[in-house]
Amino acid sequence: MRQADKLRQVGLGVQLRKLREGKGLSTRSVARSIGISPSSVNRNELGLRAPNREEVSALCALYGVTGQEKQELVGRVGETEETAAWLATGYVPDQLASLMVLEREAVSIVNVQTSVMPGYTQTADYARLVLGNPEGHELERRVATRLGRQAILSRPRAPQVDMLIDEAVLYRTLGNRRVLREQLEHLVTVQRRENVSLRVIPLDVGAIPPNDGSFEIYRLADGTPYVFLEARSLAVFVTDPVEVKPFVEMCASLADHALDEQASSDLIKKVSESLADG
Repeated sequence: MRQADKLRQVGLGVQLRKLREGKGLSTRSVARSIGISPSSVNRNELGLRAPNREEVSALCALYGVTGQEKQELVGRVGETEETAAWLATGYVPDQLASLMVLEREAVSIVNVQTSVMPGYTQTADYARLVLGNPEGHELERRVATRLGRQAILSRPRAPQVDMLIDEAVLYRTLGNRRVLREQLEHLVTVQRRENVSLRVIPLDVGAIPPNDGSFEIYRLADGTPYVFLEARSLAVFVTDPVEVKPFVEMCASLADHALDEQASSDLIKKVSESLADG
């Protein structure tokens, strides 16, 4: 199984599959019972298709799901529609598709950044500097995709998002002081969200765990953590519990060294003001 396929099999799709298997039903018999094709049942369970509310209600009736469990399943429908639509276009790389699934299903996200601002906080102009190589329409498409994913911070049942940013990132202009200043101002705005914690790892801290790249930890409702690791030109998913554990421990250590939220906000504002003076 490809990594992307494994990561897509979380959330509503895998819940529907487990319910079907628990009843000992085949995809063909389920499809016949609710009036859709067997391939649609398969795609629902793989997260490649978003069933509508009527379908999920019919499946709940077929599987004997009632009450609060049914309400929760039906309530998940809207959350899967956008991701499934993106996957269906074929224009979303497996890596990004997997990220979108994890973002949709995560109850908490820890983002560690050592080189640029977290994607969830980037302004359009800052994203253009970060993504810089593509030209024209392709660049704007990537920027739009990045900004669109920021909706995760304000969606219903939004995850708790904790960001740990190396202080050096606050000074890295990427060749444009104005854009960085506006980015820092936006950072302070994002920090005010109730479900967002943004803390800076100061330059003068003592020894911290070695880290030569940025990474994110996505924790699902069942407690399962997944890591997305970026280092130089490498980007991989880490799902093995033994390999995930060091990243969880690293986050705890970095959090111990980071400034608190108020001190972080004060430092961001100070750096922003210094750029305005330049």
